[in-house]
Amino acid sequence: MLIIFFIIQSWATYLDSSLAFIGLTKNDLYFRSDYAMRDPYRFAIIDSLMNKPLEAVNFITSMEDKFWNLPESAVLKKLFQLYDIIIDEENGDFRGTLKKGKQLIKEAFLNAPPELSRVFEELTIFSPEPTGSIEEEKRNEKRQDSLIVYLKENAKNVDYNKLFNAGASLFSLALNYKEWYSGLKRYNKKLPGVEGKILYYENFGFYEIVVGDTAPNIYKRDFAVIIDLGGNDTYQFSSKKGGFQIIIDVGGNDAYFGENYAIGCGNFGIGILIDEEGHDIYYGQSFSVGAGVFGIGILIDRKGNDRYIGDTFTQGAGGFGIGILKDDNGNDIYEGALYAQGFASTYGIGILGDKKGNDMYFIREKYLDEIRYLDHYLSLSQGFTIGFRPDLSGGMGIIFDQAGNDCYFADIFCQGSGYWYGLGAIVDDEGNDSYVAYQYAQGAATHLAIGILMDKKGDDNYVAKGVSQGCGHDLSLGLLFDIEGDDSYVAFDLSQGAGNANGIGILIDEEGNDNYSVKRTINTQGYGDFRREFGSIGVLMDLKGKDFYTSGEDKSLWQKGKYGIGIDWE
Repeated sequence: MLIIFFIIQSWATYLDSSLAFIGLTKNDLYFRSDYAMRDPYRFAIIDSLMNKPLEAVNFITSMEDKFWNLPESAVLKKLFQLYDIIIDEENGDFRGTLKKGKQLIKEAFLNAPPELSRVFEELTIFSPEPTGSIEEEKRNEKRQDSLIVYLKENAKNVDYNKLFNAGASLFSLALNYKEWYSGLKRYNKKLPGVEGKILYYENFGFYEIVVGDTAPNIYKRDFAVIIDLGGNDTYQFSSKKGGFQIIIDVGGNDAYFGENYAIGCGNFGIGILIDEEGHDIYYGQSFSVGAGVFGIGILIDRKGNDRYIGDTFTQGAGGFGIGILKDDNGNDIYEGALYAQGFASTYGIGILGDKKGNDMYFIREKYLDEIRYLDHYLSLSQGFTIGFRPDLSGGMGIIFDQAGNDCYFADIFCQGSGYWYGLGAIVDDEGNDSYVAYQYAQGAATHLAIGILMDKKGDDNYVAKGVSQGCGHDLSLGLLFDIEGDDSYVAFDLSQGAGNANGIGILIDEEGNDNYSVKRTINTQGYGDFRREFGSIGVLMDLKGKDFYTSGEDKSLWQKGKYGIGIDWE
């Protein structure tokens, strides 16, 4: 933490001096708070960061430090504090904890209509087909407005305190599974829904628990608790809504197949999956693979080269709840299509954390961005958040990758990006990484949001078309911060430290011999336009190394617009 502090102090001092050249100080970097009414689902920290947006760097680095260094149960409780919920966990035997967890989940939704989940699903899943006529588009907009009104009126009826208390108790129980499963009765009969040998089984009325042996097993039924002690196992899950599910797999190369609301998904409840070792595959559809929807969904994989496949709202995605995917080791592949890989919607926190290995993060081209293009696709993924503008704020969508040479591929709205009162971020600690996207990407934000891409070490490559690479649009902060390595930045326009429509865009590179290439020089590499009787702020700042710029020179300073500056300090 001390090292991080000195890094932050170093660039902050240089930023002070850079801003002085255009007559500003860090105190001028803030956004007005009276442009939209505060909805009840906006995180207080977001309001605070909009007032002092550069504090987002301290916040996200502190959050990363806690994610990797605190015990996992403590990490979850820290996330609860962002909701102003403090957990007072009671320890008990596993039967009592499961019974209490189920009761708390039931009580959490006593006053909430079951349609809430369906409404949220309809709001968040895009149709890949064009809407057709203008009249049809208007009808769709009217229907969306009515769904948002319904969500606003009924989401408050969920008792999040009881829901999160259930999540804390069940998660602690799952992390300490070795202490409680061995006391169950031996089972030597054939069990419906399981192909293979079962060591223990018990039905407590409100849940069933099954323990499989070390041979390959196939699980075809959604038992509330499954512990498998080894073997190459297969899990086949249907859509599951409500209640809880805990799955612990101790060893083997396993395959998890699920429909919607499956595989470490908490939908109107709690879903926890922990796989201790093996080269595994997780194949879900939408709202799957570490997703929390009015609930908490956690997937933890300890070892192995794994593959994660999903469609929409997947791989560390949260909306009105928390979704976490944490992978501790291995060369992994993450594949999604929309709202994936560290994504958050309203009142949600979504985190994808990968600790070791050379990983690939890939977002498929599936959902056409027909508003802007006929040949590009919405990603809304990879450290991204979005709310339902103007009624409901976004959340916090984050990727933490600690080591390895990683590749990030997506199209539009991705890679440390935010939209409407939320925070989207990627923090990659080390490795020679590649970031490829098209627009609204790589430390970019639009419409009163914050987007951060921080890469600490390695020779990295950044490729995007525009509104990217440290670009803030419409009262937002977009920050790309690369601390160490010989890096390459390639863009077309409105990138590399660009502020637009009263936004703040900053690109900071601390060390290394770097290349900054752009096609359009007029609004890139330290650019700030003038809009709505006030300026936008753009800063490109390189502290050390021998560097190349399309529109500037090494060891020089240049200005674009009243509040745009590029400066090579060495």
